[in-house]
Amino acid sequence: MAKTTTRTRRGRRTGRFTLDEALIALFIGAMNANDHVAPDEAARAQHLIWSTRRFRRKSGDAVGKLTQEMRRLIEDSDAKAVITRAARAVPAKLRPSAFALVADLLLADGELEGRERRFLVGLGGELKLDQAAARRIIDVIVLKNQL
Repeated sequence: MAKTTTRTRRGRRTGRFTLDEALIALFIGAMNANDHVAPDEAARAQHLIWSTRRFRRKSGDAVGKLTQEMRRLIEDSDAKAVITRAARAVPAKLRPSAFALVADLLLADGELEGRERRFLVGLGGELKLDQAAARRIIDVIVLKNQL
């Protein structure tokens, strides 16, 4: 299925995100959840992007351009609306995985601050995950990040 993306006069993206766009938008939204990006989060974001099969074989330039585009979109638009669009673009079978990646990113520094927790809870809702599944994912990520 072809993506249906158009641009407005200001260059803003409209229409449905590709999965790559959606994942990058979710990462950026998560990092911006508490209005600052911890160095551990930035490093973890880079690691998660390059360790994910979707991005492993893509060029650094292509991923960098996509990251800049999604960052600009989130900064210039309603960030919550962008995150909602991104969550809707993730196929149902990949939603738990996307949620786990974002949880891993937010827990990179070993803590989940209030706004980060609210972002994660909201994302679980946007991804239509049941609360028990979301909690299990978070528990595993917390356990993983204890070492």
